Amino acid sequence: MKKIILSIASMTMLSVGYSQWSYKTINNGFDDPYRIAYTAQNNGAILKLEKVDDRVSFYIIGGYYCDEYPIVDLVFVVNGKDVKFYSESHTSSDNEAVFIMDDILTSNLLDPFKNCTSIRIRVNESYCDTKTYSFNMKGSTSALNFIKE
Repeated sequence: MKKIILSIASMTMLSVGYSQWSYKTINNGFDDPYRIAYTAQNNGAILKLEKVDDRVSFYIIGGYYCDEYPIVDLVFVVNGKDVKFYSESHTSSDNEAVFIMDDILTSNLLDPFKNCTSIRIRVNESYCDTKTYSFNMKGSTSALNFIKE
């Protein structure tokens, strides 16, 4: 019985720590305050949502991406099934971010994003190593709603 309780407690702690989106309002004193939402790290990278004007950018940050326009493969797990997309993306000027979608609100990724339980992302680069990441997406609708407010 102790083992069962310990196993359940461990699984709960793991899922809570790994599955939560974090929310933050940024006020740097120069720009109007803005909101971001981001996931737990995977291999040094995180997924972020950020509102710019009336658009919600969806991107991965962390690591170094050498291609200016990498192709990003996305696999959303929705109701136990893989829903696959690819995105012709672009990197930030410091090559530390890959913008998967400049406005997720108007893209075909919106429904899978809101309904998925996890996502796998592969950043395909012609001059560097291909990088693959996995993220638990529990609470992604709440994260999106926080950004849209």
